[in-house]
Amino acid sequence: MKKIFLAIICLFLAIPIFADTAPYYTNNVPKNAIGVYQTGEKLTVYSEPSTESQIIKEFDFSYKPETMPDGVFALLINERKLGMLYVSDIGDDDWVEIIYNKTQGLKGWVQTEDRMQFQPWISFYNLYGRKYGLRLFKDSPDEVDILHSRPEDLSQNVGKLNYVKQIKLTAVRGNWALVSVYDLDKVPKTGYLKWRETDGTIFAFPNIK
Repeated sequence: MKKIFLAIICLFLAIPIFADTAPYYTNNVPKNAIGVYQTGEKLTVYSEPSTESQIIKEFDFSYKPETMPDGVFALLINERKLGMLYVSDIGDDDWVEIIYNKTQGLKGWVQTEDRMQFQPWISFYNLYGRKYGLRLFKDSPDEVDILHSRPEDLSQNVGKLNYVKQIKLTAVRGNWALVSVYDLDKVPKTGYLKWRETDGTIFAFPNIK
């Protein structure tokens, strides 16, 4: 029995730790977030949108799961060295305010190096959502499962999501997404899905892999 127990412990210790991060619940995405900022291996955070202001945080990301910090990333895929942080505001000269500590809501300013580094939600969804599809958050309200004929709450219901296998994004229209949904019955359903509430609460996120 003792040998079996030791073997189980050794097997558990041999399993690699994957510290990837992605939002799965509505409260994982701050309501004041306006998009995401894609960082590289180094990140310098300033108190104001100026390199002359105080440096309040510096990061040196290795993209090795065992050394990556918690509570920083909106989305993190270590194998691809893909790290994104939530953006809460924009300034002049390509500066954006990021949330670098999700637990405490700490913010600071970083300067983008190219036009793709900061992606407002619409651009982010049009790029990654159309490529990878969408997934609903686990606590999304039941009404989000209803597909509409138009991007309006009072428009006609044209379908309901049941045991979704894939949500293919075609276009984003404000807080609505035109999607084709494939259920277990393999019958495609097309309509508008409400991916975001007017108060900023997000219900669906690109299924980036």
